[in-house]
Amino acid sequence: MTVARLYRLLVLAVLAALAGMAGPARAAVVQLDRANVIATVAGTQQPATSTRLPYHWDKLHGAAGGQARFRLTVPVQDTSVPLGLYIPRLGNTYAIRVNGDLFASFGTLPANRYDDAATEPRYFAVPPRMLAPLTVIEIDIGATGGRQGGLSAVTAGPAHEVEPIYQANHFWQITGARVVVIVSTVLGLLALLLWARQRDPAYLAYGLGELLWGVQTLRVLVEHAPLPWPWWGVIPLAAFNAAPPLLCRFALIIMGADKGRVARMANALILAAVPAALLTMLGGMLWIPPLFQGLITLTSALMAWVVISAAMRSNVHEKRILGVAVALIVACAVRDVLVLRLSANNYDVVPWIRFAWVGFGVSLAWIIAERLRKESAAARAANDNLSEQLRARDAELGAAFERQRAEEKLLGAAEERQRLMRDLHDGLGSQLVGALRVAQQPTASRDDITRQLRGAVDQLKITVDAMQETDGDIASVLGATRYRLAPRLQAAGIHLHWNVGRLPVLPGWGVRQSYQLQMILFEAFTNMVVHSGASSARLSAQQVNQDGTPTIEITITDDGRGFDAATANGGKGLANMRQRAASLGSTLQVTSQPGDTRIRISIPFDARPAA
Repeated sequence: MTVARLYRLLVLAVLAALAGMAGPARAAVVQLDRANVIATVAGTQQPATSTRLPYHWDKLHGAAGGQARFRLTVPVQDTSVPLGLYIPRLGNTYAIRVNGDLFASFGTLPANRYDDAATEPRYFAVPPRMLAPLTVIEIDIGATGGRQGGLSAVTAGPAHEVEPIYQANHFWQITGARVVVIVSTVLGLLALLLWARQRDPAYLAYGLGELLWGVQTLRVLVEHAPLPWPWWGVIPLAAFNAAPPLLCRFALIIMGADKGRVARMANALILAAVPAALLTMLGGMLWIPPLFQGLITLTSALMAWVVISAAMRSNVHEKRILGVAVALIVACAVRDVLVLRLSANNYDVVPWIRFAWVGFGVSLAWIIAERLRKESAAARAANDNLSEQLRARDAELGAAFERQRAEEKLLGAAEERQRLMRDLHDGLGSQLVGALRVAQQPTASRDDITRQLRGAVDQLKITVDAMQETDGDIASVLGATRYRLAPRLQAAGIHLHWNVGRLPVLPGWGVRQSYQLQMILFEAFTNMVVHSGASSARLSAQQVNQDGTPTIEITITDDGRGFDAATANGGKGLANMRQRAASLGSTLQVTSQPGDTRIRISIPFDARPAA
């Protein structure tokens, strides 16, 4: 025996057991579907007749209001137990008498404009003290035209048997309606929120359709209307008229068929929903709802054809899911129409389309998830593409940077070679040319030639020192100059006094600046050795504050014969010194008189500490 065959046998056994349990338990339950009725329509009493229930007030009397009394006889087998009465449709208002005694009532007779008991099924338990073997039940109803009032067939029997029937129907009619209202409201608000963020017309159509479907379903739950009739009737009817064509619009937009004839039919129905409801409720034209519902049915059928056909041809998941939802709703709608037409007690029928409508919610959720998945995939693809482009761009920039750095190195090396060549030419070259010129003179002494050659050697040493990076340490530059020139000063008989305090490190001070400062000092001391005849010299360096600017001030003095600074300004030596000082952004001042020649170099700098 296969597993599938065993499963089928188990299912059949369970169903048979349930049928056996349910069979005899409800033998005492009867359905009262005939009653004697006396109706008063628009103030005119109708002849007493025997009628078959259900009694549809709107179908029989149209927009006219009135009231009716129904007399039913119930055979009671056991008068010692409560009698249960289950009435799927009762009202709009009612009063119930059992064997002539008032048992229950709701609202006023005739019906008022607010109370409506016909919105949900009713259950009553008649106590044994009110029962007789042949119990007479009189039901008075007050009905308002267009309000779907009337009386359905009555199920009677022992309370413990009738109440479960009522509870099951109440669950699907009322609890199910509450669930639909909650789900439709949540989905509608979510769709409208998405529409507010993205302005997608599909979300707008769905959101409005779901909210209106929730409003028309809400009428089933409202016994005491917030507005007087017929205004309270306009709102749910208009919602019922507009909700299906709005959902048709949503489905057509998703399928990309929102420009055809079916879409135009749906638009027309949406625009006509409120006028049709006003004419029905305020004008008493009760023929409009069947006509309008026929147009809705036609439009929905055409929409279903378009959607299902497109879904069968499409490979897009969201379209297929929507096609399944539409097919389910169409199947439920066909079932409801057939059952309502064929059922004798159609007040007791639970419409499946009320719950199948949730299929649109499932399809919307799937569509949102599918769109988010596609957008997420597109975003990831875009991010990957962007990352790849950024990596390629980074590689290009890195290669360009390396090329630029290599070019800068080459350019720096070329500039440094040019500077070194210029310095050698202007400094060492000039010294060697001077030494050669002195050596070529017949009267030149050995001391003169030695002095010229020593100057050339000092120039060469200073040029070599200038190639060493000092990182802005001015004291090191001054120390290197002292180290190179001190032997020459000593040979010339000049005693050098050194007074260099603690000096800050200058940011941005490099090899070029160190060379310029050393050449200024070399020029100053060379002039001192050659021309001054001094016996004593002093170099001092300290940090001062000049007009609020931190400055390193270097001062060179000697006690030589002095010179006329105004006449000497035309000389090449002082001009070179001032030019070099200007390249450092500093100033050079020269004062001279016999016994006191003074050269001051002022180097301003940024007081912030160097990195």
